[in-house]
Amino acid sequence: MVTIAPNPINPRKTLIPPLRFAIVETSVYRGSYPRPLNFPFLESLRLKTILSLTPTPPIEPVAEWCKQQGIKMIHYTPDKSGKKSIPLSHRDVKFAIEIILDSKNSPVYIHCLNGSEATGLVMACLRKLQFWAAPCIFSELQRFSELHNSFEAFLEGFVEEIEIPGQTVGWLWQKMKDAEGVIGRHRIGIRYKDRDLEGKRMRRLATEEESSTVGVEVNGVGGGGEGDNR
Repeated sequence: MVTIAPNPINPRKTLIPPLRFAIVETSVYRGSYPRPLNFPFLESLRLKTILSLTPTPPIEPVAEWCKQQGIKMIHYTPDKSGKKSIPLSHRDVKFAIEIILDSKNSPVYIHCLNGSEATGLVMACLRKLQFWAAPCIFSELQRFSELHNSFEAFLEGFVEEIEIPGQTVGWLWQKMKDAEGVIGRHRIGIRYKDRDLEGKRMRRLATEEESSTVGVEVNGVGGGGEGDNR
């Protein structure tokens, strides 16, 4: 829980975080639509990027403040998913996650209108990419939003191919090694922007597919031979 705190730079200015503000990972923050009263707090984060998942572009005070602070504002209007409780599509989530994973955008603040449903579903899918268990994902999600039955189906159906940038954030798969094949077998599609890493991934997949094919052929021959001996 984030509380209002004195401003260490200017004690006369109180730091007020946006509604539903939270730290997601190192240099990744989430919350609701920023207001002018939140500017001093957001300035303390030394943001490089703000990703705005809203129907309309940021209001003038927010846009002007970003310009003054040298913050890159990325506005993205989510598609209608067709379900009232789902405010964005899987394609929207893919876009947001790829922005978050690029370390060139960090520190980054992600927000929707109220900091709950749209932002929450993006973070839920990000946690899925991080191999979080479903109960842990929904436990975090319900801290910021009322849970709907459609959320589980949305998360289960998220298998979009994510492009991992060349300069990836260090917290994504902290102690996992791609060489072990765990990451390569993720249910979410993964493609590396780095050509060497992508080539390595493709060679491993080809090797695994070849091994699987050989196993099937051996089993088939063995079964047929046994039948002939009878």
